[in-house]
Amino acid sequence: MSNSEYQVAREKIETATNYLQQNHVDAWLILTREGSDPAMPLMVGVRSVHEAAIFLRKDGDHTVLCSQSDRGNYQSTGLFQNVQVYEKDFEANLSDVLAQMNPSRLMLNFSQTDHLSDGLSLGQYMMLQKIVGPEKLASIEISSENLQKQLRGIKSPTEVERLQKAIDITIEIYDEVFSKLKCGLSEKEISNFFIQGMKNRGVTNGIGSAYDPPIVCLVRAGLAHRQPGDARVIPGDILIMDFSVKYRDYVSDIARTVYFLKEGETQAPADIQHAFETAHRAITTVIDYIGPGKKGWQVDQVGRQVIENGGFPTVRHSVGHQIGRNCHDGGVTLGPRRAYPRPEVEGEVQVGELYAIEPTVIQDNGLPCMLVEENILITESGARILSRRQNELVLIPFNSEES
Repeated sequence: MSNSEYQVAREKIETATNYLQQNHVDAWLILTREGSDPAMPLMVGVRSVHEAAIFLRKDGDHTVLCSQSDRGNYQSTGLFQNVQVYEKDFEANLSDVLAQMNPSRLMLNFSQTDHLSDGLSLGQYMMLQKIVGPEKLASIEISSENLQKQLRGIKSPTEVERLQKAIDITIEIYDEVFSKLKCGLSEKEISNFFIQGMKNRGVTNGIGSAYDPPIVCLVRAGLAHRQPGDARVIPGDILIMDFSVKYRDYVSDIARTVYFLKEGETQAPADIQHAFETAHRAITTVIDYIGPGKKGWQVDQVGRQVIENGGFPTVRHSVGHQIGRNCHDGGVTLGPRRAYPRPEVEGEVQVGELYAIEPTVIQDNGLPCMLVEENILITESGARILSRRQNELVLIPFNSEES
């Protein structure tokens, strides 16, 4: 694997080093075994088979302590100035490295609210207590949560390029699927169009296993996060599709809604059109409002209000979320405040973050539902739309032979 494959990790380590310097933190320690820490793919790009300790240091002398069999993986990245090998006793060697380094502030991966920042296991923490001493460790440890949220949220140039490619492929597959839609198809058959589209382009699903089906729901059969079923399209159906593509470890998240015209119809009925226009207007309002410094709950509120003002139930989920290496990539969430603390919605939107925007019309009992989801990049001047917006409800013509 060429060093260019580690460009994202290189960009992230540079950002992390600057953060350590600015915040007077001596080192950030990532402990991993069998690739256990969620920070590893982002910050290192290799998977350790055995126990390893990665020290990212404010002086730039980044150090790895690993097994002999893992040594080549770390050296091949070109990311580390010092790759040390332990022969038998990882704990003893780690103790020596920490004693030599003698950090006064040591960043560790623990968090009570963010699972992506909580990679340090209890057993690993107990080992550090044994090495350093419980009282001393408590006096020097700080959480890496703020740094990790910044690293995941603010995308590097390489990450933006990969995300844009994932988004472009997603839109391309949607166009292909639209051209094949007709009455008589089942949800499962439609989902297979997406799977074949991924295989043809050498990409995989951004959620779950490589070729899991996306969400394909006929509204009358129930709108939920469920597997596509055997229900078949009939004239007058609303079909909702929510689809993610993974391209070089980066994931899009785009949803589209179509309507199957009945005989004699040239447009959707007024109530269905109103539902689409309300969802579309809510997305536009969010995109126009969002920008650096806005809190997650504030952005959620403006989108949610449009849905409610349209006469629909409030949105049952957050109006938006970050995308990146995961479909829901942690950091700031564009969601509502609750009675209990939600740190993720209190955070501020920052330049360089990518969001999926999805204020949704959701109703029960087969009433019109609309899910349209767009992907945006936050810039100094606001939002830049990276997906090609669905500005009209997609209409599938009536065909008597198919119905």
